[in-house]
Amino acid sequence: MKPNSFKYSVLAVGVVAAMGITTANAATPANAATSGAAPINNQATASYSVAGIAQPNVASNTVTVNVSETANFALISTVDDGSIGDDTAINQTATPGGTTNFTHALTNTGNVTDTYTVNTTGNDSPLVTASPDYPLGTAPVTFTIVQANGTALTPAQVTALNGQAQTGTLANGGTIRLQPGTRANLSYAAATPAARNGNDKGVGTLTATSTFFTANQPANATLVNENQTIVRLPTYRITKTATSTVDLTVANPQIAYGITVLNATTDYSAAATDFVIRDVLPAGMTLPNGAASVTASNGATVTTSVVNGRTVIDVAVANLAVGASQTISFTVNVAPASYTAANSTATNNVEVYDKIVGAVGTLPATPTLNTNYDILDSTDNTRDVTRVPPAADQANGAGVDSAGVTNFTRRAVVLSAPTTKEIAPASGTAGQATQTTTITNDGQDTEGTDANPLTFTIADGGLNPAVRPVVGPVSVTYTPPGGGTPVTTTIQPTVANGNTYTLNTTTLPGGIAPGGVLAINYKVSSGNVATPGTVADAAAVGSTETTIVTLTPAGTNPPAATSVTDTTNVRGLALVKAQALDTTCSGTVAAGAFVQTAINAIPDQCVIYRIQATNTSSAALGFSLTDLNISDLLSNFSAGADLVAGSPATSATSNSIAGLASTSTTAVLGSGYTLVPQGVGTLTFRIKIKNAR
Repeated sequence: MKPNSFKYSVLAVGVVAAMGITTANAATPANAATSGAAPINNQATASYSVAGIAQPNVASNTVTVNVSETANFALISTVDDGSIGDDTAINQTATPGGTTNFTHALTNTGNVTDTYTVNTTGNDSPLVTASPDYPLGTAPVTFTIVQANGTALTPAQVTALNGQAQTGTLANGGTIRLQPGTRANLSYAAATPAARNGNDKGVGTLTATSTFFTANQPANATLVNENQTIVRLPTYRITKTATSTVDLTVANPQIAYGITVLNATTDYSAAATDFVIRDVLPAGMTLPNGAASVTASNGATVTTSVVNGRTVIDVAVANLAVGASQTISFTVNVAPASYTAANSTATNNVEVYDKIVGAVGTLPATPTLNTNYDILDSTDNTRDVTRVPPAADQANGAGVDSAGVTNFTRRAVVLSAPTTKEIAPASGTAGQATQTTTITNDGQDTEGTDANPLTFTIADGGLNPAVRPVVGPVSVTYTPPGGGTPVTTTIQPTVANGNTYTLNTTTLPGGIAPGGVLAINYKVSSGNVATPGTVADAAAVGSTETTIVTLTPAGTNPPAATSVTDTTNVRGLALVKAQALDTTCSGTVAAGAFVQTAINAIPDQCVIYRIQATNTSSAALGFSLTDLNISDLLSNFSAGADLVAGSPATSATSNSIAGLASTSTTAVLGSGYTLVPQGVGTLTFRIKIKNAR
């Protein structure tokens, strides 16, 4: 408290009231204490003789000295808290388990030597300006006696100490005697319990009680100074950045990491000294060049080690001022075999180890609380021992931490090998060929989702205008991994009657899991679908068309687009007519006698005609020909030859059904054939060359 500028010992109480002085400094008594001593009366006497004869003694008048003892004293805080010379010392830095020094000046401003009892206490003081979290407690007080202006005692004052030590230590409740015009510089160390945390506040007092006041004015006998401490600790804000996604299909997958440790500014901040930042890399990650791979600001020292197969990076930081940041950056190599599970991720946490007193030093593989560190701040909040208020650490406070998270992708979607199907020259709707192209998810990420959509197109190869893929909805069949039950659904093109389709969460709920297979079943038509029998629109037997299916992955780290080309071959009826010369008209010729070239015959010889209908579709992919009718008009030969009665005959290869041979007024017929794939139906008949004579 600042010393009172008025000398209460010379002001009568009435005069003080008249001047309007109604308050006094809290660390100085409002009124001086006085006591009256016995007056000092002094009278002189004289004796004398005249002519050798003693005369009567003569007494002088009496003079009186009235003695007035006036006591006053001041107790002020001399701590530099921005308001030196008052009765409080606020917000003085404290550390858990440490002490905070407080200094005070006790001055005898009266005119009598006085004795003072000095106490330290942790009780709430009448001056309290803070809500205490803990009491400061009692402690011994050291003292040095000087003049009131701070200069050394004069020799006379030293002599007048009369047994009072000029310097020393007072036990709590000890006494010190001060001459008028002298002061005692007092100092004591207030302890902060080791368990206290940042922003915790302690309150205690130092009091001085005057013996003179106690005897003469006890209400003002004690002056109080309040001392306040606040625990100041670093508040770390850790920010870890990482490459968000890494494609494990590349030759050398890597992650770029960045670490920023901020010593956040708070009401209780303190500089951070001799702490260690530790990053234990997730499994499967290594530094390409060891410690040389790591760049750290502020000249911090980097060391690396391997613990349980994982790389450990330790960065020792000597000093980090309040509001300053320590930055660290490095790139790691990733072993793809360590992240083969679906939707694999890696979270890289960072830890800050600090000691309240002293340096952290070299950390062991598993640091121990209260031995290797007192403070632990981690991006894994479950491990924190931050020693700061929770609201400042994680609840949107200055110390919110964030880890580095990387998502790994290993996307591999494979289209099946090209397929070949067969179709009739005119398919109509019922005879359309179904081509199937499969998408297999050989990666580790689910495909066909909103995050990883797939788009495929079905495009006509343009080789054969009479054969083309059918536009519009297509059927897809999803078979889950492990041989689950297939599910078939229909998906629409992205544009009505288009040929582009998108697989996502909407069109394919759940997507294609790793190991799953999606079959795209699309139709191919031939000829005029509306009027299949229109010969002009039919595809030529033996002709071919291609269809190109292109798969384009999108989303995160998509693999390249791939295509397959499916083939549709036109198959159907091949009709071949051959002839053989039967010179004796026996009806029998060697099989090799049938030719498709011209032959020479003379009247009365016979010719055997053979008409072969072949189903050109393959045994594996083909289709049967039904209701096959073969005819050969009589008018083709009647001018020069006669049909040999009873000669029409039919036959068919195995598994096919031979037709019925007959003769109409206009044609030789074989009707009602069914030909399986590669089946052959044969109609034969004989003619006899007419004799013109």
